[in-house]
Amino acid sequence: MKRCCVLLALAALVGMPGTADARQQRVLVVSEARGFVHDSIPDAVSFFRTLGRRSRRFDVVPLEGAAALTRARLRRADAVVFANTSGELPLPSRGALLRFVRRGGGLLGTHSASDTFHSWPAWGQLIGGEFQRHGVPTEGRILVEDRRHPATSRLPRAFRLTEEFYEFTSSPRRRTRVLLSLDESSVDDELRPDIPLVWSRREGRGRVFYNALGHFPATWRDRRQRLVTAGGLRWALGL
Repeated sequence: MKRCCVLLALAALVGMPGTADARQQRVLVVSEARGFVHDSIPDAVSFFRTLGRRSRRFDVVPLEGAAALTRARLRRADAVVFANTSGELPLPSRGALLRFVRRGGGLLGTHSASDTFHSWPAWGQLIGGEFQRHGVPTEGRILVEDRRHPATSRLPRAFRLTEEFYEFTSSPRRRTRVLLSLDESSVDDELRPDIPLVWSRREGRGRVFYNALGHFPATWRDRRQRLVTAGGLRWALGL
């Protein structure tokens, strides 16, 4: 009995599989694009694969396409990532994905995930914003509005990044916790005065995280992007 208790304590401490507390969570990654296809998609998927390999807390399973996001897979998953997806994807059941999140699942979207499912209004509400337009890719100053979130706690108060900055059909601030935004005075393009870029929100019992950055392959090698996205995924998983 004493030996059993010691083994359980060690398993919980180092994150070994084999106990309910140390069960590895499963993250499914969808990267299908039926609109604009970003060159950075392989870099995004590779980043999430690396996170899964390095973590003792979760596995990452890339899917061949949105059609593979079946009810059966969702039942065995803890979070779903839409990595630079675009267009109208062939989900087996949109309702099943909504229920998955509302019942406690995590959802993370990067960059053009907000340029996905324009014919499905519930998606824009779920992810927190719907893509409207972007200007010419340029270097801009990014403001860290909230450093209390796990995704932003290790960031400076501001940093510069060359990106394709998105505008949305309506302000995400009304329904999200905005973490990063663009200092619009730092770019030449005429943008609306408030450009949120990264945010989190709750949907029922679930957690939703969105990062509008990620247009270029180089962005996925940037330490700031990696910190934000990795922290966002851990938050979406409740870790």
